[in-house]
Amino acid sequence: MHHRTRTRLGPALFAGALAVACGHVPPAPPEQSEERRLAGENGWLLGSDLGLGPSAPVVFMHGVGGDHRLFDSQLREFRTGRRVLAFDQRGCGGSADAPGGAYDLDIRVRDLGLVLDALRLDPVVLVGHGTGGEVMARYAERNPSRVLGLVIIDPVSGNAEAGRVAKLPESEFRPAVEAWLETLLHDARPETRNQVIASAQAARVPAMRGMLLDAAGTDLVGSLARYPGPVLVLAAQAEAIPDALPAGVETRRLPSGSHWLPLDAPEEVNAALKSFLKPIDAAALERRRAG
Repeated sequence: MHHRTRTRLGPALFAGALAVACGHVPPAPPEQSEERRLAGENGWLLGSDLGLGPSAPVVFMHGVGGDHRLFDSQLREFRTGRRVLAFDQRGCGGSADAPGGAYDLDIRVRDLGLVLDALRLDPVVLVGHGTGGEVMARYAERNPSRVLGLVIIDPVSGNAEAGRVAKLPESEFRPAVEAWLETLLHDARPETRNQVIASAQAARVPAMRGMLLDAAGTDLVGSLARYPGPVLVLAAQAEAIPDALPAGVETRRLPSGSHWLPLDAPEEVNAALKSFLKPIDAAALERRRAG
C-alpha cells in the first residue's frame, strides 16, 4: 500500500484542471499548516492527509455545519500507525464550490471516490458524522470491496425540519439553519458551539441546502442494509437513532456530549473507534501474512 505523511497536490498535477473549472488556482495553505488541497474534479478540496503505518486507513467526513476540523482529535489520535484523511465537502470550509451549483448526494459520493483514487487509499474504513454518514454509507453500499468497515456518528435521517429549512428563501435561510443547528447543540460545550456556528457561516448556501435535503430524505437504513461489512452507529444520549437498523449493526450511546460528539466527547469517540478498528486491523495483518 502506498503511504505518505501528508499530501501536497501542487500546480504540476492540478493547476490546469483548477484553472479550467474555477478561472484561477486558489492560494495554497500556509507552509506550517498540515492542510492540503486534495484531488478534485472541477475544483479542489481542502483537507488533511496524515500518518503512516500498516493499519487500515481511516477517512472522516463531516456533515451540515461542519468542516474537516471537526475530526482534529481523531486525526491526532489515529495518525500514528495508520493513514488518516478528512476533507471539506464541496461548498464547505476551504473547498471549492460545485460547478453549476450541483450539491446532490451522488456528487459528494463521487468526490469521495475521486479523492480515494487519487490518494491510493484502498481499502479503507469510513467514518461519517451527521449527513456525512449518508455519503459514507452510499459509497460503502456501491463499493463494498473497498470498504473494510463503516462508522456513523449521530446519524441524521428522515428529519422533516431539515427538509423545511432547505426550501426556505435565501433571506430566511441562514437564520433558520443556525436555529436548526442550535437544537443539535443542546448540551454542547461553548467551544463546540462556537466552532460549529463558525463553520456553518463559512459554508455556502447551496451546499447546505443539499445536505439538509439529504438529512430529510436519504435512505440511510437502506444503504446500511446493502453494505455487507461491519457497521457501528455512535450516538449521544439525546440523539435519535434510525428505526429498523439492519441486523448486525452495532449501536452504542456515549454518556456525554451533544450531536457533535467528535468535539464534545473526543476520548469516548476515539475509544469506540479503537475497539471497532481492532478486529479490522487484525484481519488486515493476517491477510498480509498469508499473502
